Amino acid sequence: MSDFRLEVVPASPRTDVVRVHGHLDARSATTLLSQCRMVAQEGKHLVLNLAGVAFISSSGIGALLALVEEHNQTPYQVRLTEVSPAADSVIRLLNLDQILAIDATEEASRQAVEAA
Repeated sequence: MSDFRLEVVPASPRTDVVRVHGHLDARSATTLLSQCRMVAQEGKHLVLNLAGVAFISSSGIGALLALVEEHNQTPYQVRLTEVSPAADSVIRLLNLDQILAIDATEEASRQAVEAA
C-alpha cells in the first residue's frame, strides 16, 4: 500500500491547492474530506491536484463527488488538476469527466476559480 499524504499550498488569498499523493481509498478519503472542508470553512476555492494519486477506489471517487456537492452550495468552486493516469481512467470510465471540472495544470485551475 502506498503512503497517503496531502500537501496544502496557498495559491492565492482566495484559493488553496491540495496535492494528493498515494492511494485514495476508504481510509484516506476521510482525511481528504476533512482537510478540504477546512479550506471551504476558510472561504476559499479548492484546487485538487491528483498527479500523485497511484490508486483511487470507489470511496475516493465518493469523496471527490461529496466535495463538489458541498462546494456547490457555497460561492466557492472545486476543480481537479493534473489528474494521474490511474485516477483519470476511473473518472473517465464512470463518465465523471462530464460533471467534474478538470484542468491540465494548477495554474489553469487557479485562473478558472479566480475568474468566477
